Formats: sequence, C-alpha cells, structure tokens
Amino acid sequence: MAAFLQNSWLALVLTAGIAYLLGSISFAIIITKLFSGKDIRSFGSGNAGATNVLRSQGKLPALLTFIGDLVKSMVSVYLGSVLMRSVSMPTLQFAPATEPILLAYNPEHLALIGSYLAGLCCVLGHIYPVFFGFRGGKGVMTILGMTLILDWRTAVVGLSVFAIVVLISRMVSLGSIVAGISLPIATYLLRTYWYQQLWETVIFCTAAMACITAIAIVKHSDNIKRIIAGTESKLGRK
Repeated sequence: MAAFLQNSWLALVLTAGIAYLLGSISFAIIITKLFSGKDIRSFGSGNAGATNVLRSQGKLPALLTFIGDLVKSMVSVYLGSVLMRSVSMPTLQFAPATEPILLAYNPEHLALIGSYLAGLCCVLGHIYPVFFGFRGGKGVMTILGMTLILDWRTAVVGLSVFAIVVLISRMVSLGSIVAGISLPIATYLLRTYWYQQLWETVIFCTAAMACITAIAIVKHSDNIKRIIAGTESKLGRK
C-alpha cells in the first residue's frame, strides 16, 4: 500500500482537486442569478438545489440546474477514471515487484478508485462550494449523476428505493435519505457478489459511497427533525 500511495499520490491529488472544483460549480446559484438576478439561497428552503429552483424560479431554470448537476458529477467520475489510469500506471509498472498489493491494482481497479474518489470530492464540492462561500446544495442530483456512471445497477437500486419510499410516505426528503442509505449496501453486495472484485477494491468503493451517504444525511438533518416531529412537507399538501 505504501508503494501504491507513493506512486499514485499525484493522480489521487489531481483527481480529488479537479472533482472538488467541478462540484463547486453551483448551477442552482448561477442559473438563478441569470434568470432573476438573485441568490437562490434567499428563496424558499435556502437550499442551492434543483428542487428549490423549481419551486421559486420555474421549470426551465430547474431543468437546467438538474442537467448541470448531473453532468458535472458524470464528468468528474470520468476524469477521475482517466487520471488514475494515465498518471498511476506508468509509475506502478516500475514499482518494486515485492509489493504484493500492486498486483491488485490493474487498470480496471485503478479506474474504479479514481472514479469513486472523484465522485466523493464532487459531492463535497457541491455541498461546500469554494466559489460560493461553502454554502451549496444537499447533493441529491450530484449523487445520482455519479452513481449512474459508477454503476447503473446501484443507481437503479437507489431510484427504486426512493420511488417506493416516496409513494408510501409522500416525503421526498425521506425517500432521498433512505435511498442514500441503500447505496453503500448495494455497492458492497454488487461489487462482492455480482462483479466478484478484489477485497481491497470492494472496501474502497463501499467506504467512499458510505462517506457520500453520511454527508448527504447530515445535510438533511433539518428534514430528519421535521420528519420525527411530523411536520415535514408532503407531496400534494400545500
């Protein structure tokens, strides 16, 4: 592992930095400024996300925000994969053969590590954007975009859980929270039993997804309080 970090630190730093900066591009704030000249964080829930844009600005700004958040996370994941392959592989090939851990990191596994790291950092950038005073959105659309690229099967699990919970509870926030919890579980099960990947890769991917879920849940802390109190807004209720 020491040799891997020694030979891959540049790729890891570039992946994390670029993904965070891409995540920090808050389309909710930018698009609302273009349409109304105001800050989306001064409207409604104060959240810089597509849902608040829809409620306060309308369908077109919300659609553009939705697409922007999806695309930036997809691009981040793709770039993370490319960087880990292109920067790490040349140096790993010349690493000491006595390092058994290096055998686990073929191009496919390096790409996965880069992809999940980029996804995590992009979500961090979206929630805590350096360009906008570290006050961003809750990361739901960004997480969806990165999950679609990382593993569409995991995305299908998350979307299915979201739909079921929302249909039963009529609470979008509860659906987002429960769907988020399902993502690291689905990641572990699919990476272990469906893809049958190496243990080190499974642990890294699962841990990265668990961190993303934990961050998103913390951002939903106010919603959780309202759910417990029975005051959370529901679909169809004004």
